[in-house]
Amino acid sequence: MAEGICAAGRSNVSAARYRRGMVGGYGVPLTRDTLCDCKGCGVTIKYWGEGRRAGHCQSCSRLARQGRRYNLTAGDLRAILNLQGGVCALCGQGPDCDGSSPHFNIDHDHECCKPSDAAWSICGACVRGLLCRECNARGLAWYESLPRGRRDWRRANDYLANPPARRLRLAGTLKFCFGFLADAGSARHR
Repeated sequence: MAEGICAAGRSNVSAARYRRGMVGGYGVPLTRDTLCDCKGCGVTIKYWGEGRRAGHCQSCSRLARQGRRYNLTAGDLRAILNLQGGVCALCGQGPDCDGSSPHFNIDHDHECCKPSDAAWSICGACVRGLLCRECNARGLAWYESLPRGRRDWRRANDYLANPPARRLRLAGTLKFCFGFLADAGSARHR
């Protein structure tokens, strides 16, 4: 079996282990107990983990997965969350204000991207912000179904008029995954 030299420790490591990705960036053999820094946020984690990409913490893996569906990068979602102060844009509480989920949901304008086929995806320009599950599933959905004359929840009106993602989009901060978005100034994406 061919041998390779470990870059950090200068020890012999099989070439097959290099090809299979079993050696880390510094030549350290990777096992389920190997610690590394998350490639997204820098927190120390085990390199391999259940239900996430190798080298990413659970939160960053979820952000990347959600971002692909909404045509946003994980960095875009972090920027939106930072602008919101790390809390839900509507109720101002953390992601688990109802005790059910430790994650935020991505809110988008349903008038922009409508499901038309199995390959339906969201353009990304209609993303408004990050909401807790309760506000996204019940609060805002119910509020938007009211006639315009009965909408008197000031915080929701402010959010719908000037969502956090739109502010970042206008500032040119959001990067988007694919770059095929329509003009952000068009009527569809205002």
